[in-house]
Amino acid sequence: MMFERVAQIGKMLIGLWIAGVAVAMFLVVPQYEGLGNAGRIVIMHVPTAWVSVVAFTFSAIFSGLYLWRRNPRHDHLALAAAESGFLFTALATVTGMIFSQVVWGVYWNWDPRQTSIFVLLLIYAALFALRSAIEDTDRRRQLSAVYSLFAFVTMPFLMFVAPRIADSTLHPNCAFIQGSACDGIELTVGKIGLLGDRKVQLLDLQQDGDIVRAEVLVTEPGFSAEYTLLPSYSFVDEVMVDRPEFQGMRFQMGLERVDLATGTALLNIEAPGTGLLENQRTLFTFLASIFGFTALFFWMMRLRANLLDVQWLLARREGARG
Repeated sequence: MMFERVAQIGKMLIGLWIAGVAVAMFLVVPQYEGLGNAGRIVIMHVPTAWVSVVAFTFSAIFSGLYLWRRNPRHDHLALAAAESGFLFTALATVTGMIFSQVVWGVYWNWDPRQTSIFVLLLIYAALFALRSAIEDTDRRRQLSAVYSLFAFVTMPFLMFVAPRIADSTLHPNCAFIQGSACDGIELTVGKIGLLGDRKVQLLDLQQDGDIVRAEVLVTEPGFSAEYTLLPSYSFVDEVMVDRPEFQGMRFQMGLERVDLATGTALLNIEAPGTGLLENQRTLFTFLASIFGFTALFFWMMRLRANLLDVQWLLARREGARG
């Protein structure tokens, strides 16, 4: 009785906590310069992606425990964790698509992170299909546990490695850091390259005192539009000066480094202002969101596992009667 009361209180606290995070996301967190209200979505997007990693990790752990001890409870916990991880991964994907639409004008652009998280969803969807296709209970549990371990091996690669190997600066991880943490693209005059999904060509470098201005021809995806941007760089202060906006985007082009002797410039894509998480109110709200969604995951996993326990016991009882 006491345990049930604690569980009910815990459930209410988790609900109130997440509701508080949702309110704080709009009333406490300030707008992010250059992104406006769109920057607030990081409060939901990053924690849901983080929880999906935690969920798939626990699914693998309980799968391994099932293969070791053959305890049905471990199989139920593994399945519950995988289902929760799938849900949180889908939420991370949807919030990422919303951000993409606001900033780039398209929900899906096959950015390496979008592609890799989509592949991860397919891998775990196959796990659920495998379980539903096998009628024998013991065989279903054993095969799904083995599959879960193999699926978990792909998760770090798809979530962390593949997006960083791919040559792309479109994902907002680059834009959320002051001055941009992307590698950018280095071009010599006349050369063409890709900056995110946009083709860029360095047409000219012009020096006016201590300021160097680059003339860059930008071609939108699908050759839908062409326009010229003129980012500039200060030799004295060694900082970017003018950061013109990409057409229809809230991101800007920055000129991070120039070598006039070779006619080379380092171009990058970024958002202006300070880092999103440097503001204390934003940071505390972000951490509260991670804590709340993590607690929600553990509650969901436990509830779903308990339901699976009940289903299994009822099935055994019906089998014994038959």
